[in-house]
Amino acid sequence: MSQLVQHRIDTATNTIRAGLDDLLREARKGLDAADQRHLLRRLYDPENGGTGLLPLLAEVLTAVSGAVREWQPNHEAAIEALDEAAAYVADSAGQRISTARNLLTRPAGRDWPTAEQAYANAPSVVSEIGWTARTATERPFGTETSREFWLRKAALLDRIALDGSAAHSTHDATELAVEAARRLMDVDDAAVICDPRHYVRQQYALHTSHR
Repeated sequence: MSQLVQHRIDTATNTIRAGLDDLLREARKGLDAADQRHLLRRLYDPENGGTGLLPLLAEVLTAVSGAVREWQPNHEAAIEALDEAAAYVADSAGQRISTARNLLTRPAGRDWPTAEQAYANAPSVVSEIGWTARTATERPFGTETSREFWLRKAALLDRIALDGSAAHSTHDATELAVEAARRLMDVDDAAVICDPRHYVRQQYALHTSHR
């Protein structure tokens, strides 16, 4: 029985190791804002009943502690150490990850560009209108719209709303810009703790700097 159990443990841990290696490669290649928050939420998500990889690891440690308590009850120090490890993974480590994910939605002051800074290297408004129209039209039926589309569309509408000409400086343009910015924040799972259009400018500046 022990050999069978150990084989299952080896198989499971090797599978987990392979998955973590994949995560490591993706992280080293670079993750944009949405990907960062998505990965952190998969590691620990307190808003969904404390789910994620870390709480599951904590449950494994707790189960091991229970096994030691059942089969080797005199090893109280080992049981206590395992219980503390489980609590640290689920609470301390998990909460720190949650805190980091929340902080990532609050850009630092130096990362808060003006519109002029954000769109300094942007293609022309006419060019971006053409790009968004083509991208929306050519998207295969049933596929999800990319984050880049929502980012560039939100930036385009923000620029149109900022235009001082009589043709563009309307209440409707501002509403459309805010609506598109909020859509981007939904895609990024970003907490609405700032002006949505400022968020678009910050994310667009990061996008262009990494192209």
